[in-house]
Amino acid sequence: MAQIGTCYALGMVGLNGHLIKVEAHHTQGLPAFALVGLPDASLRESRARVEAAIASTGLRWEPTRLTVNLSPAELPKTGSGFDLPIALAVVASRFAGVQKRAEGMVFCGELGLDGRVYRVKGILPQVLAARRAGFKKVMVAAEAVAEASLIEGIEIIGVSHLVEALSHLGMRKMKDRVAQLKTLDKPDSLAAPAAPVLEDSPDLQEVRGAFLARKALEIAAAGGHHLSFIGVPGSGKTMLARCLPGILPPLNDEEALEVTSIHSLAGTFMPANGLMRCPPFIAPHHSATLPALIGGGSGIATPGAISLAHRGVLFLDEAPEFQTRSLDALRQPLETSKITVHRSRAVTSFPAAFQLVIAANPCPCGMWGQLGGECKCTPYQRVRYLARLSGPLMDRIDLQCRVGRPKISDLTTEELPESSKTVRERVLTARERARYRWKDQGIVLNSRIPSRILKQYLDSATKDRLDRLVGSGRISMRGADRICRVAWTAADLNGRDKPTNEDFGLAYSLRTSQRS
Repeated sequence: MAQIGTCYALGMVGLNGHLIKVEAHHTQGLPAFALVGLPDASLRESRARVEAAIASTGLRWEPTRLTVNLSPAELPKTGSGFDLPIALAVVASRFAGVQKRAEGMVFCGELGLDGRVYRVKGILPQVLAARRAGFKKVMVAAEAVAEASLIEGIEIIGVSHLVEALSHLGMRKMKDRVAQLKTLDKPDSLAAPAAPVLEDSPDLQEVRGAFLARKALEIAAAGGHHLSFIGVPGSGKTMLARCLPGILPPLNDEEALEVTSIHSLAGTFMPANGLMRCPPFIAPHHSATLPALIGGGSGIATPGAISLAHRGVLFLDEAPEFQTRSLDALRQPLETSKITVHRSRAVTSFPAAFQLVIAANPCPCGMWGQLGGECKCTPYQRVRYLARLSGPLMDRIDLQCRVGRPKISDLTTEELPESSKTVRERVLTARERARYRWKDQGIVLNSRIPSRILKQYLDSATKDRLDRLVGSGRISMRGADRICRVAWTAADLNGRDKPTNEDFGLAYSLRTSQRS
């Protein structure tokens, strides 16, 4: 009589985990192994891995017709993390005791041909999804235990071989095999990778001169505003951008879990460092493709640079060198703080609430506007170079600052500029003021204030001034709103309850300084 073995796994679509029921059914007939339920190429290959891994445990039975179903069938499945639950479901279809012990557990792991269990990407969001689904136990590869244990309230079981998994599920004949495996040396390839040394953000004390740029950086950190630096080579644009994470507040528990889950799904997370508490700093090379920036790939999309920069900073150095279509693809995420990627097999959404910082030279040779410098570019080349940064994209950047080279007196003075620690304290105070003010509207950052709320707080003189600027074509309606948001941040940094003319003047100058 045919018997069905059942195990549970998790399929990821974006950051959303879906419970997958793995059913194995064997019956009389010509020997075959059919895998159904919309598997992708890497998952279809699991048939060979599972057969070899089960054989390596010493289990032998008469060959039969085996069908493995991944339910729900309409949901696309991808990745090698289904190897372990498929193998256990196949064994459970033969041994009722294994089936009983497997109930109430979720399994995730890739199998080697010798039966070893390897970690896969996205362990953290999968364990989190299992906990939300009501499961109390999750079995993962031994090398993934550290990452899985970051989720509280669920028991993590680590196994390094399929034999260990079967022994844990009650197969007594496997206990001797487990003892034999423990005497074997682990190959070097399975050794846990050393945690990388994290490179700290440069301190603002290292930045000399650039008073306006430092002020723009502080406002960007306090209000969550987007920022651009345009200046000659050697003016400190890149160093200023790299200082931004050092003056941002650390991530709270919810934010850290969300950011860490994204990096776990992308395979860039090192569990030895714990949850990611520092805002990420992502700086893709200018040769990055569109899918690399926004996410993509065949089948189910994977997170791109803008999602890896979620709750942190996305820095585009030499921005005009990026593909124009890649830059323009950032326009929608800058407004919505998320990205939705449509593919033939699935529609995937990832969070993308990042702060955009771009840096560019004023012309191809970089010397336009520099005192004592000789620009070799024609006027057409200069206009064409910066025109790669489209108007709609630049209109979404709140702070547009021109940066010049520091003076000799700035480099030789013994007076040290303010440190990142000092600036960060002001940033934290300003953010707390904004959070308290907008708590009834559920707003945390000034950069997220809706237009309808902004207009309620403007006096008639300020409205008239902004209307004249919009009517003259010097700024757009979106630009007027962004000037108001920056003015609120400047007021918070100065401890004011409301923006003054000085705050609006600073906001306007920081938005238009690149045009002067």
